[in-house]
Amino acid sequence: MPVPQSPFPGSADDGGPRPPSGGPGFAQGGAADAMPPGPALAALTGQAVAGLGGLRDSELLGVTSAARRLAAHAFSLEVMAVAEFARRREAQLEASKARGDKVRSRDGEYPAEELGFEMNASPYSAAILIDTARNIAGRLPATLAGMEAGLIDRDRARAISSATLHLPDELAAIADKVLAGAAPQARLADLQQKAARLEARLDPDGVKARREGAKRDRRVELRREDSGAASLAGRELDPAEAMTGKASIDAEAVRLRNAGLPGTLAQIRAMILMDRIHQRSPWDRLAPLPPEPEPDGADADGEPDGDEDTDGEPGDGPRPDGPDGDADDDGDDDAEEEEEEEEEEEEEGRPGGFGGGPPPGSPFDLTGRKTPAPALINITIPAGTLLGYSDAPADVGTWGLMDADAVRDLTEAASRHPRTRWCYTITGQDGEATAHACARGTHPWTPPPASRGRPSRDGPGGPGGPAPARLAALLAELNAAPEPIATRQCDHAHREDRYTPSRKLKHLIRARTARCPAPGCGAQAITGEIDHTIPYPAGATCESNLSPPCARHHHAKHAPGWKLQQTQPGIMTWTTPSGRTYTTHPTQYERSL
Repeated sequence: MPVPQSPFPGSADDGGPRPPSGGPGFAQGGAADAMPPGPALAALTGQAVAGLGGLRDSELLGVTSAARRLAAHAFSLEVMAVAEFARRREAQLEASKARGDKVRSRDGEYPAEELGFEMNASPYSAAILIDTARNIAGRLPATLAGMEAGLIDRDRARAISSATLHLPDELAAIADKVLAGAAPQARLADLQQKAARLEARLDPDGVKARREGAKRDRRVELRREDSGAASLAGRELDPAEAMTGKASIDAEAVRLRNAGLPGTLAQIRAMILMDRIHQRSPWDRLAPLPPEPEPDGADADGEPDGDEDTDGEPGDGPRPDGPDGDADDDGDDDAEEEEEEEEEEEEEGRPGGFGGGPPPGSPFDLTGRKTPAPALINITIPAGTLLGYSDAPADVGTWGLMDADAVRDLTEAASRHPRTRWCYTITGQDGEATAHACARGTHPWTPPPASRGRPSRDGPGGPGGPAPARLAALLAELNAAPEPIATRQCDHAHREDRYTPSRKLKHLIRARTARCPAPGCGAQAITGEIDHTIPYPAGATCESNLSPPCARHHHAKHAPGWKLQQTQPGIMTWTTPSGRTYTTHPTQYERSL
């Protein structure tokens, strides 16, 4: 909604002209400024937002506060509704168990999947909301009352719930009163710390047991930053091991910077982390050390003659690249600690055993070539981006969008690995897949010169030849003929008289629908299961009866009250036990070359 521009450039704060009040009661101390959330406050807030240009600065802040109270109240309503929904599904599941139902999936077994459809979110996100809602509505009355009054917002309510979720009921009641009383005035970070300390005091054994249990969930996660860059993190690690590992990287970063490696300490730390993961030495980033000159008066064997004073210890002189007191502000909270490390650090240059760099052609060289790696994920890249005459982003597995230069580097690295296989998909005007092919064997590939940096100004006919010719050359090298994919109608050309589809048919299904066809689910089809919508043999092993759901949604489909129809190839209509229906469609790829 566009924000109306105020005709009053000044304000009460800068001495300029004051606009007439358009939001009565929203100034500090006014009736609306302290009004509890409800229909009356919602109506007044809506009226005020319709005339923002006529509000004074104080009233604008009052409207902002009112909107936050309304949002907190709205979350309390959502919590109560979700808690009741989860309670009903749990009762159904318990009744099914009591009856001794021997079925693949029980009645009421998939509340998170059902709620996720409505939220257009993953079952994991829905399960978190269910746990939060049941905890708050069932065991935290003070927190729920604060939400209803608009005093405790969504983030603070979640912080309280997270800290009390595993506490026994009597201890959760104590924590609820303490944290709900502190939440309205506390910063979110302070409330989280207070909640963690309170949980540790109330149930130290439980906190310790959960920390030990979390070790079973240790993992490495790759995530996309908002900038498009990446983060790589170890989760649920041993705290002592993680802290000593960070300290080791910190110390080596100081040594490398003292030895002349350019960059801030934060940047050097990141280099060290990636070099260690790729089994490289970060010291190979330094320029080769010059040969040391022979000391004055040395004899032919390099030994000093008797006239030299050799009483001094090596390294007594000033360190040429040591701490120089410059203000290297890299925005890190550990700046003071880093300065102390620099003062205490005595080692210089390359450590023993790290010299000379890797041999030429090593997969871990630092010449700009990426480490060869198998493409165990799908890299969906527009042809123009691959061949260098477009900067359209590519879709890389669960990662999401990746910029053109990065994906070309990734494709080049993957193409040099023997386990990588090339496939290509042809899309129609609507962006949906119309044909797919897979090449046999490896196909090492080097990006054309035009793909380094921005595309040629000459357009598709720039360096490397016209776009169609360059694309034709690539497809000819792959030597794979595309197979058509059924879209609106299916001619059953790829129907197979067996239960397990062939590799080719699986590829066609996964090219048509690149993710789980359940609403809100982002699971990659490559890791999912190929499922018969109508069970085999009543349903054919054919494009019109196959889809690639994830394991959870595959199992949910078989639970009582669930129904799945494939009305056209790739168009899936789900009906949940609540009677609500949801429809998903084949993947829409990037439409431009």
